[in-house]
Parts: sequence; structure tokens; C-alpha cells
Amino acid sequence: MPWYDHAVDASFDVDCEGQRHTITWSTGELQLIHHPDIRAEKTLVALGGPKPRCLEIFELWELAVSDGGFVEEWAPWHEADHQRRWWLKTALERFRSEGVQDFLYDLPRDRAMKMGEVVTTLPHDFLDRAMATVVDEGHQRGWDFAPAVSRHLSDATKLRARRSFVRALSHQRPAIPNPALLPFVCHVDLSREPTVKGKISGRNSRIEMLLHPRWLSEVWARGVSVHRGCFTISVSEKTDCVTLTQIEWVETRNGFEPHLTQNQL
Repeated sequence: MPWYDHAVDASFDVDCEGQRHTITWSTGELQLIHHPDIRAEKTLVALGGPKPRCLEIFELWELAVSDGGFVEEWAPWHEADHQRRWWLKTALERFRSEGVQDFLYDLPRDRAMKMGEVVTTLPHDFLDRAMATVVDEGHQRGWDFAPAVSRHLSDATKLRARRSFVRALSHQRPAIPNPALLPFVCHVDLSREPTVKGKISGRNSRIEMLLHPRWLSEVWARGVSVHRGCFTISVSEKTDCVTLTQIEWVETRNGFEPHLTQNQL
């Protein structure tokens, strides 16, 4: 069962051909609501017709998921940051006019220009879904990402895992005060099974977690990193059944200790 079967649809509107048109992401695909026959639209453009703005954005999406270079800019930002987006638009214009590359330093200039268009055009929730597509396809190819992309995906996993972990602990009963202050270390590894160890016990608290970077698509992008109040470290699928491996905190004499349980989605 593909990760996107449980992901929430996303939409945004653009000015196209003098009207407001809707672009939607649903079940893993980008849909142009007012241009349902994309192949026909591309044929008209090839014959000399004007390219609709919707089609330009569709092609940016295709470029994003085939290139993946936008991940460098996306990774450090857990949520949309409008001030950052404004700065990027200014930096992109400066790049075009003056040749100064102030972003996407790991990319050569031509790719940075295109990925700059991607991150300033697609809404943040669309970048989330583009990332998940990149990760999923990379996993199917045997994780053949360049070292820089792998590093950014690793950093993105650590950031989003911590955010989700803190949010899950807010549901713990009895309540754990200030979960964001707990010492938390997340390791990212391609070859080992996800694990969690440590305890929550006042000043002796320490949590250490190991995740596969595919956690980003299988769990986080699916919207189940926190499900029914528990943190999800992995997902397994059999036919039409999705099982979440989650952390439950059990109170002992030494504080709270993590136990892995399996729950149906």
C-alpha cells in the first residue's frame, strides 16, 4: 500500500489565463483541475501555443521529484516560513540579475536556479509531498542519493522526529513536564532496524532513537508520526493492512521506560 494512500490531499490556487485555477495533490499525483488533459496541453504548447501557468507549475513539480535538489532548502524548515519564502524570492531575483548564489549551495548554478523556482513556487505542504516522493523512489532504487542529499534527508529526519516525539509526549499520562527539554538523540541509519532506548526520570532522563530515513515518507508524510497519542517509529504493510510500530511509555520504579507496541492504522 503506497504511503500516499493515507496522506491528506492538498490544494492551492494560481492565476492562470486570467482566472484563478486550482492545483491539487491527491494520492501521489499532481492534478490540474482546470486542465484535466495535461498531454493535450503539452501538445498545444509544442505546436506554438502559450504555456498556461498551471502547466508551468506541473513541470516544476516533475522537475522537483526527478531532481530532488530542493531538499537542501526544505530540510531545516519543519513548517512554512513566510519571511524565509520572501527572502528566497528576493535571492532568486538577485541570482538571475547578478549571478549571486545565496541559497542551495550544494547545487551547481543551473540546478540551483531551477530548484529556487521550485521552493518559491510550490507551497510548503507540496514540498513535503515532493520530498516523500523523492525518498520513496530513492528507496526503490537502492538509496542511490548523492552524499549531500542523504545528509539533508538525515537532518530532516532528526528534526521532524524530535518535533513529533515532543508532541507525542504531551499526550503521556500522567503528564511529563516540559517534554521539549528532555535529552533526545536521534540517529539515522540505512542498515539497522528502528529502535528506541532510554528512560524519562527527572535529571537522569535520556532518550536515544534510531530511524531509517524512509521514516520521512512511510511515517511522517503519511501523517502518522503521532497516532493516537503515540510516536510511530516504523510502518509495515501486508495486503490492505497497515501496522504501526509505536512507543508507549510505561511507568516503573526508575521512571518511564519505552516499550514498542504494534497498532493497526
